[in-house]
Amino acid sequence: MKLYFLVGHEFGGKVVGNLVNLPTFCDSCGLACGYCRIGYGSHVQDIVGLHPIPPNLPPFIDDPSIYLPKHPPKSDIVIPIGIHPDILAEVPSVASKAEAKAVIVPIENRSWCPPALRSRLQDELTALGVEHAFPKPFCELKETGSAVIDEFIRRYSIGRPKVEMELEGYLIKNVVVKRSAPCGDTWYVAQKLRYTNVKDLNQNTSNAHHGYPCTASMDVDPEIGDTILHKAGYIIREEVHAALIRALEAKNMPITPEVEKVLAARRAPL
Repeated sequence: MKLYFLVGHEFGGKVVGNLVNLPTFCDSCGLACGYCRIGYGSHVQDIVGLHPIPPNLPPFIDDPSIYLPKHPPKSDIVIPIGIHPDILAEVPSVASKAEAKAVIVPIENRSWCPPALRSRLQDELTALGVEHAFPKPFCELKETGSAVIDEFIRRYSIGRPKVEMELEGYLIKNVVVKRSAPCGDTWYVAQKLRYTNVKDLNQNTSNAHHGYPCTASMDVDPEIGDTILHKAGYIIREEVHAALIRALEAKNMPITPEVEKVLAARRAPL
């Protein structure tokens, strides 16, 4: 699979860094690093280009094409991250030139892709026969039956997080990442949950999510009725809860009142 990025925000560096998997990408464990990411490998060979878009551009751009590649490389998926909306509006043209089969537009800030622009892009990409997804935030991306985008999620094990948990009594002995948030946050959270008590799961998950840190916007998005950062936090909390339930069932362990209290806090303040 060939990936082509248009990057205008530091979040793009995290997504690409996660895929490339440099040894210095994660410092969650410091000197006690267990090299949990070694098995993930590196997907640098699939990245055919990374085109930077300048930040701090004026509110309105008369000619967005000057900021876009004239001859983008042939690619399967074009992924614009945090670019000016006027430039984003021209992405169908980039996808067409690149002969792309899909476009994924992560929305970590509502200003990146307002609803009206998203609707317009959906119509234009559909007309071109190009699959598309607009996850808000990127860690909401999940399989929906789109051949290319679903293959992207499976191949790179990124999208909506999925982890497996190993318990020793009610102590979390290990957390294994099966699918990470695209920015790599899930690997960090997993390591921060090791050797902690189940009763502290929500607080420790929240601390790790903020400590990575998640760079999603803290502005309230009217479409979701909350901040996008909080939505990302709810997603990882729901996933570690699901992993906890599977781990308890695997050992036939009872759900104690303390565990019930943990699981009940699905949407408690982060």
